[in-house]
Amino acid sequence: MQASPLRALVSKRVCNCKVAQQQLSRPANPQFIRLLSSSTRQHVQSSFSSPVPSYGSSEMLRRKYQKSEPSNTEQEKAERARTIKRMRYSGYGIAACTVAIIATVALYPSPNKKQSTIKLDAPPPPTPSTVLEEASKKEVEQVPTGTSTIPSFPRIIHISADAPSSSPGAANEGKTDEEYQLVGLGIRTVSILSIQVYVVGLYVAISDIASLQQRLVNAVVPPSESVASTLVPGEKDQLRQLLLDPKRGEDIWDEILKDGQIRTAFRIVPTRNTDFMHLRDGFDESFGAALNDFKSAFGGSARRKLPKGEILLLARDGRGKLGVWEETSKTGDRVKMGDIVDERVGRLLWLGYLAGSTVSSEPARQNVVEGCMQLVERPVGTVATQVV
Repeated sequence: MQASPLRALVSKRVCNCKVAQQQLSRPANPQFIRLLSSSTRQHVQSSFSSPVPSYGSSEMLRRKYQKSEPSNTEQEKAERARTIKRMRYSGYGIAACTVAIIATVALYPSPNKKQSTIKLDAPPPPTPSTVLEEASKKEVEQVPTGTSTIPSFPRIIHISADAPSSSPGAANEGKTDEEYQLVGLGIRTVSILSIQVYVVGLYVAISDIASLQQRLVNAVVPPSESVASTLVPGEKDQLRQLLLDPKRGEDIWDEILKDGQIRTAFRIVPTRNTDFMHLRDGFDESFGAALNDFKSAFGGSARRKLPKGEILLLARDGRGKLGVWEETSKTGDRVKMGDIVDERVGRLLWLGYLAGSTVSSEPARQNVVEGCMQLVERPVGTVATQVV
């Protein structure tokens, strides 16, 4: 009797299931299992890999939103547009600068431009200049001061020649300034700690040195006894002692300053930052008089600063008028602060440095005396080539 096809199919399926169960129940070789698993995974992956990405996958999004690279023609057009834009902006800037320059020239003409009209009125009277530049820019010999803050002083300075010289032959009609030569210098110190305040130097107009020489010689050798023009070593020592003596030195310098018609100047350079009121009070204490014009020359009640290294110049002309100048060390420009006409003010101020029992700077007085010794050892009328 033949089996039906349905029964044969069922029995075959049952046999296959039993064989599979028996194989699973047996322990398998690990290497074989690993080989089957890797090959099966690769087969599965290769069977399911598709060149078309699925909806919503990162590959589909990347392909959808990735920008296509522009062609060379599009790049050239964009670069040309950028170049034209930059050139247009540059042209606008050049045009604006040209208009600004023309407007500036038109609105602000040069003050030195000569006018074509001829004026028949007389020129204005000359007025004293308040700002002076250094007349000579050549190299000037420097004299050491003994302090590192202000290491040197110039041997020659120039000051406005607003007063006649004591020497008749020194008159120069077209001259605007006068050369002054350094006689001596020193450092002003205060308190027992010897704190340095400023460096001060005495200058004498070169054309007036002969008059100063004659006055110093006459202080030792009276004109009635001799017509000496120089001093011998013994007389020089005598003059040195007289100048260093508080009483006799004050008398000698007082006579020279009062009647000698000698133009002198003190050059003061502070070694630390200070102000004009502080310096003025120090000068005021030296002769004990509160003079309004003297205070106003130093700024009145305003506390004007005098930085370290800047220069204060006190110039006394042949008539005894005292001029106060502020000089900038970097540019050499001078600003006139004021004048004190009364000759007694300048004379007392000079005596505070040169004579008396208590001077503002003893090293400065000693150095000035030594400079005077070098003056009197030369014949009257000759200008010393080296004073300090």
